[in-house]
Amino acid sequence: MSLQYAILGLLTYTSMTGYNLKTVFDKSINHFWKASLSQIYRELNVLEQKGYVASKILPQEDRPDKRLYNITEEGEKAFHEWLRNFPETLSVSNRDEFMVRIFFGSKLGAKELKQQFERFIEEKKYIMKTIAELKKQFGRLVTQNFERKTAFEVEKEACYWHFTVRRAQISNEASIRWAEECIKELEEIKE
Repeated sequence: MSLQYAILGLLTYTSMTGYNLKTVFDKSINHFWKASLSQIYRELNVLEQKGYVASKILPQEDRPDKRLYNITEEGEKAFHEWLRNFPETLSVSNRDEFMVRIFFGSKLGAKELKQQFERFIEEKKYIMKTIAELKKQFGRLVTQNFERKTAFEVEKEACYWHFTVRRAQISNEASIRWAEECIKELEEIKE
């Protein structure tokens, strides 16, 4: 998936500044697609050059002027075409540094590898807390930040967002179980 389509998707809800996009990004998509503010601004420039977004300057007296972005008709078409154009494979990237470390774990020893598994579990538990908070915010986020939404549309939108959060929950729960099983096995290894 391209960051450009995530940005276009968010702009289908309402016009936003780059900063607003980053805020909404962090409260919605961030658990499965991360982006920095500089990446978002870079992609907004590319999207504007393609004619997929348009921007206007909003003057402010006490702060620097803001640039407000909105999706164009051409951008809507490109976004919907991307949604409909199902890829051949949906696999996520097959690069996982932690798994490479585990593969060569015999070079570390069971005690040190166990510590790495424990850190992995802590990280996954932190992600689970973040996801739980995110889930609580979905309805409020859709209502507050996306104009032109009826109660039905907010509920429908929250449902689809929930699908992504639920996958993250299940994946993290499985990763924690896996790491705990590995720790038990490591504890049985005599060094």
